[in-house]
Parts: sequence; structure tokens; C-alpha cells
Amino acid sequence: MSNNSLTQFLLALKSADIEKIKAVYAHAPKDTQIEVLKFLFQSAQSNTTLYGHYQDIASICLQAACFPEAMIAAINSLEKFAFFSTPLIQAEQINNLNPQGNNILHILLSQMPAKDNGLNYLRTLLHFESKELLQNALSQRNTKKLTPLECYLAFNSHTAPLSIQELSALLGLMEIERRQISTMENHNAKVIESHLIQQRRLSEYKQFLLATYYQGKAG
Repeated sequence: MSNNSLTQFLLALKSADIEKIKAVYAHAPKDTQIEVLKFLFQSAQSNTTLYGHYQDIASICLQAACFPEAMIAAINSLEKFAFFSTPLIQAEQINNLNPQGNNILHILLSQMPAKDNGLNYLRTLLHFESKELLQNALSQRNTKKLTPLECYLAFNSHTAPLSIQELSALLGLMEIERRQISTMENHNAKVIESHLIQQRRLSEYKQFLLATYYQGKAG
């Protein structure tokens, strides 16, 4: 934590003046905004009784200024997504993109460890949070024309069979995406398959998931 960059924000936070917190965050350089959001996340992780408080402060900050593009690539675990998703939804920024055209779901699904059970968490979130915003984020394509679920199939390093709960969640997410996207980019099946072969990660189970996603057009 940089004392120089965060002093003004911490003073505003201590004042409990929402408008002052917004003003200080909005006028801070991007690097400082990133430091502020990291501070709020780390504080929430270290003090679970105040988790909701720090999440509310993050929401206040995002009402004042956009989520920094550089932070999108950092949302690579379920605990980070769980903290920032609600503030991003409330600020209608869950669809924000980085220069590669990725939203936080592209990043999360590409890198999330299987032990997080994040697929089930995401499917559950779609039932309880702003469904339209999250559904739109789930169907966004990046600059490589890949959706978050295609990024999961291509880049997530987990190759072992999913638990029944996670597989059920993945199938549910696929169904939600199909309702959002009118035309599937079926040529992506071959692109992803080729990438997995190069990375030596094209297991029989991955082939099953690809065939399920593209409805038999993979392989």
C-alpha cells in the first residue's frame, strides 16, 4: 500500500462522506484507483465481518469512475470475482472491456481453478443478480471472436472431468449463452481444437465438452 497515493482516499474513507469518497476516487490517477480497489479487496479478505462494508465502498467508487481497464485482467479467481461482481453490476460495468476485448468473465473462465467451483457460482449468480447484464457479458465476443465459455474451453488449464455439479452448471451456462447468441461461430471449434493440440491438452473429456458446446461440430 502506497501511503502517498492512498492518503487522500483513506482520509475520505475515514470521514464517511460518500460524496467526498466519490470525488477523491474520481479525480485520482488510474494507478491510484487500482491501488484503492486492491486495498478494498484485501481489506475485505482480511476482515470478513466488514466484507460487505468494503464491497459497498467499491460500489461507491465505481459509481464515480470506470473500473480501470488494467484491473480486468486481474479478476482471475472466484474470490476476486465474488468481491467485484456486485459493484460492477450495480455500476453497469460488468460488460467493460480491456484492449483485447475481454470482459471479466473472459478472464475468470480462462484462469479460474477448478477447485473454486466457479461455474456453479456463476450460474447461481445469474439467477439472483441482474440477469440481463450478466447474460450480455456471458455472450460478448473478444477481439478473437471468442465468448467467455469458448475461452474456458480453449485456455483453462483444467483437463480432468468436472464434478457433476460443475458439469451441470457448465451445461446450464451453455444453454443461457445459446439463447443470447443468434449465430454460433462454429469455425472456432477447429481453432480451439488446434490450440489444445498444440498445448497437448486435447483430452477425450475436452473433446466431449467441445462437441457439447458446438453441438457435434467439433472433432
